[in-house]
Amino acid sequence: MVRKSINLCIALCLSIVLILPVGGLASASGSLSTDTIVTEENVNQVIEYLGLDPEDLKKTDATFSDESVTVTVGELEQALNQLKQAPKEVTSTENLNRIAPRAASDFCTGLKMLYYTTNLGGSFELSYEVAANYSWNKFTSVNNATVSVIDNDDNLFTTFTIASKDVGAKVTSSGEKIELNATVKVDSWISIGNMGLIKVTTTTVRTTKEWTTVQAGIPGCI
Repeated sequence: MVRKSINLCIALCLSIVLILPVGGLASASGSLSTDTIVTEENVNQVIEYLGLDPEDLKKTDATFSDESVTVTVGELEQALNQLKQAPKEVTSTENLNRIAPRAASDFCTGLKMLYYTTNLGGSFELSYEVAANYSWNKFTSVNNATVSVIDNDDNLFTTFTIASKDVGAKVTSSGEKIELNATVKVDSWISIGNMGLIKVTTTTVRTTKEWTTVQAGIPGCI
């Protein structure tokens, strides 16, 4: 009976000795937590932990000018959740126009710059610019229509780029209006410190906007 007890104790001790190193190695191998700092050595593990594919990491120039800035897993999780909440499609038809002030040197024929910034209520906005020609109280043609993306979420770990754009403007209502129509696809990216970017989602923004000659401040020539 005593011998059996001794053998049992030896077996238990051996089991403990065998198990402990394995557990220690697993812990030392880099189990991730929200406080884990992202490094070149664990970046692939971090990306997989976030549910992303390491092969999607796009190498770029240093994201942060200060190389001493550290990035934790928790910060990336927060940024990723924010990007995932972005809608897939947005339509903007709000009448939020910013018109260049009329100068004393305005003539009855000239060029008027028209501006519109979307109010999407998310992490980014789109800023449109239209160059319109006018003559004697009427719009006559459109020179150019452009768009740029504005990052307005103040998050160091997110960035936004325009993937594709179809932006056009035309004169309507016999010269009384300029009409803007645009479809823009915006890619949302998460920054993995200074190691690169991974695209998280794409949002399609459809925008329509009109300016009248009065809104645009066209000179009231007779």
